[in-house]
Amino acid sequence: MINFKYAIFDMDGTLIDSIPWWDRLVPEFLKMFGVEATADLNQQMSAMSMQESAVWLKERFSLPQTAEYIVQELCRRIGKNYAEDIPLKPGVKEWLAYLKERGIRMCLATASSAELGRPALQRTGILPYFDFLVDCGMVGVGKTSPAVYELAAEKFGARVSECAVVEDAAFALKTAKEAGFFTIGVYDPSETDQEMARRYSDRYVQGLRELISESPVT
Repeated sequence: MINFKYAIFDMDGTLIDSIPWWDRLVPEFLKMFGVEATADLNQQMSAMSMQESAVWLKERFSLPQTAEYIVQELCRRIGKNYAEDIPLKPGVKEWLAYLKERGIRMCLATASSAELGRPALQRTGILPYFDFLVDCGMVGVGKTSPAVYELAAEKFGARVSECAVVEDAAFALKTAKEAGFFTIGVYDPSETDQEMARRYSDRYVQGLRELISESPVT
């Protein structure tokens, strides 16, 4: 049995299958300036918020553009994909409906922009399941800090121990687990350290559909 009253969902790689688009985003952006992305570039940026990524890119590659411009341009490019292309991961809508029927309140906590992802959530029909959306830009730090999860719990009016954090990234699961949240790890092929993801998950699944048979205690 899974015992929680509130669920805090990551977006990219957990609810929507957006990682392939993100993997192409920065290398294609850098090509505009004659910069060849290194093979480990996306891995280096994986724990950063959008704002942190922009500052890091500017400094790492000595880009003449401001960090604000970099954020705006990356958001413009990926925003089109959110609005038109990116699909749900298997079993997502079914599990959200399952939780909703049992009175579990849900929100989104993303490292990218919540407003950027809103069109994808609306297009795929899952936006109504969430009470609210928060992102790391609201707390000024990425998911190496539990701040965005704690903000979500605060908005729910909930204790950390009452909340589940649902994530695909190993480092984010570690952050949430060490902060006292119940953690649900969801497999995504972009995560290279599956052993770590499993270690910091109270429950680890290949897909959210697996959880439908596990009735939460409300």
